[in-house]
Amino acid sequence: MKPLVRALLDRPWLPVALLLLPVVFALPPLPIDETRYLSVAWEMRQSGDVLVPHLNGELYAQKPPLLFWLINAGWSVTGVAGWTGRALALACSLLGLVLIRRIVLRLGESEAAARHAMWIMAGIAWFALFSTAIMFDVLLAACVLVALLGVLDLADGRIARGVLVAGFGIGLGVLAKGPVALLDIVFAAASAPLWSATARDRPGRYYGAFALAIGLGAAIALAWAIPAALRGGAAYADAIFLKQTFGRVTESFAHRRPGWWYALILPPMLLPWPLVLRGRWADCRAAWARPAIRLGLVWPLATVFAFSFVSGKQGHYLLPVLPGFAIALGVALAHGWLRVRIGLLAVGIIAAGLLFAALPSWGGARAHLLWLRAIWPGWGIAAAIAGVGLWLARARLREAAVPALAMLGLVLIFKLAIVQGTGSHYDPRAIAAEVRALQDRGVPLMQIGWHHGVYGFAGRLSRPVPFVLDLEALRAWAAAHPDGRVIALEQRFDFRAEPAYRTAFRGGSAAIWRVADLSADGFALESGAGGAAAAPADDE
Repeated sequence: MKPLVRALLDRPWLPVALLLLPVVFALPPLPIDETRYLSVAWEMRQSGDVLVPHLNGELYAQKPPLLFWLINAGWSVTGVAGWTGRALALACSLLGLVLIRRIVLRLGESEAAARHAMWIMAGIAWFALFSTAIMFDVLLAACVLVALLGVLDLADGRIARGVLVAGFGIGLGVLAKGPVALLDIVFAAASAPLWSATARDRPGRYYGAFALAIGLGAAIALAWAIPAALRGGAAYADAIFLKQTFGRVTESFAHRRPGWWYALILPPMLLPWPLVLRGRWADCRAAWARPAIRLGLVWPLATVFAFSFVSGKQGHYLLPVLPGFAIALGVALAHGWLRVRIGLLAVGIIAAGLLFAALPSWGGARAHLLWLRAIWPGWGIAAAIAGVGLWLARARLREAAVPALAMLGLVLIFKLAIVQGTGSHYDPRAIAAEVRALQDRGVPLMQIGWHHGVYGFAGRLSRPVPFVLDLEALRAWAAAHPDGRVIALEQRFDFRAEPAYRTAFRGGSAAIWRVADLSADGFALESGAGGAAAAPADDE
């Protein structure tokens, strides 16, 4: 058994894949982000227009198309399924681990340092949480790491290959999430004289080559953007060239937060490592002398500082630069400047497990958390028992793999518990199937409130679901469609009339009313219900 355990520890990507794979198949696409992106990919497949993405029949300018292209490529192999998007995200996450290993070795460090860096990355809480998420940041992280490999080539004087690899990574990164990809790599490149003697000795040659790489990346992105702008029209061109770049920096459309926000959330994002790594300040000077540690610290810290001046902030925006911390910490572990102590982590897991076991009774007292009653307390108890085991064995467990696997296992338990507890509460397939059935019968439909395309992929709809934002517009539509149906989330529009269909959804209910029933009751709302919905906001 020991050789098998050692083989697994030496190949971090394999146990990581085994721990994350159940989530790929067990967790359905979650609203509103994952269902939205799958719907964009679905509409791309339906329309055959791979150049300009659409959502709910309208041009979708919020994101470039690479993720949607890859999902459709996956569907050509697996058939149309939600798990395909999760498998794609997991593949990108595992690729990221392999690229981290390659980067550490390229920086002159040992195989042990590379292995430690992979385990550090695998154990970072934000990696564990988002490694299977159908979102853009995991894909972007892989593109950034490809670009970083190219930057290492440039720093070593391999100009031609460096320009090609860095430019390719930058171009794909821009196609993944836009020009923000350049911000994710530029500080790693700009700091090269700190960690590369070649770049320090010949800075003009190095920076000139990096400028060429940026030009190549821009050319790759423009190969899509220019034809897409011509196809989409002036408004679409303005959105992809200006609004979705400069607009997000100065005045975000969503997720506006203060400048200090990233400094506040970064330590929890890096858990469990702030709890388990110990070292001495006397070793800092020796550690700073290593090029890998200089790159691994300067790159993410400078990027986080720059992102702090960007109006819109989300924790997952930092995923592409978290590998920098993994590289620095992994190298420090390999050289003995840091050591693993899991006592605090064990206590934390015990506490987290007990709190999770108490969620059913705590949540049951709140209307919007009633679904928590269905979670088995045994999930939390299992986590607490695992924490006790770690505590009892804490003196013998000194490998970085231990806290990494503990964090991955903890996230797996909690995700499976949420799947078991929520049931259909966050699964749109039931309401989407009803919408599809009504469409197939030719029944006129109208949603009150923006739905983020939540029905499109889940119901495999062939037509978009129109929407209005207030009761006056709904009354006007209803007058022209007396045989129609109205869709709404009851927590936002709780009509007094009895719905023809209702299902649990997103902490409340989604319901469908007959227009005749609403008209007979004067479109009256229950006391306290809202009467207007916000206009659809640009997502990030």
